[in-house]
Amino acid sequence: MNKLVLTGFVLAAVVLAGCQSMSESECKVADWGRVGLSDGTRGESEKLLADYTEDCGKTGVVPNAQAYRKGWDEGIKHFCTAANGWREGQAGHSGKDQVCVGQTGYEGFSRALNAGLQVYRTQQRMNSNTQETNRLQKQLEASKSDDEKRQIRDRMGLIDKDQFRLRSLLGQQQLLAPQP
Repeated sequence: MNKLVLTGFVLAAVVLAGCQSMSESECKVADWGRVGLSDGTRGESEKLLADYTEDCGKTGVVPNAQAYRKGWDEGIKHFCTAANGWREGQAGHSGKDQVCVGQTGYEGFSRALNAGLQVYRTQQRMNSNTQETNRLQKQLEASKSDDEKRQIRDRMGLIDKDQFRLRSLLGQQQLLAPQP
């Protein structure tokens, strides 16, 4: 019970810490151009400035919005590339597409993101098939009826065919990876 309560407190602290974008000491020493550059380079929305303004305002610090935006504009150029689109897509991060709308590299980023998302979805389907095969294997081992065993093997055979198809598809999808 104590372990459960402690876990609850830790989770609550993490959630609450996530609400604060910047600490008081960070607000006081922030180089707003570098903060913007860092956020842009990571593909964060420039709307994060509003969070900084709120958090830092509580400590009497007003972020330099002009320096932040200048840094963010430079950083987002480095983020909105085909290589980053591919990486974000493979990780299943479809929401990053919006930060690149209107940016110079948007077309390449968007195409690579969508190609990476296809790979991600194929891998998720393959993982799901593997889990189902493992579940069916346990069911097969516990089965007493020959008819039930046959049905389970038939389902496992269909999954195996799907896995073969998905492996082939994955290989084709990975050929769409942007070349450095």
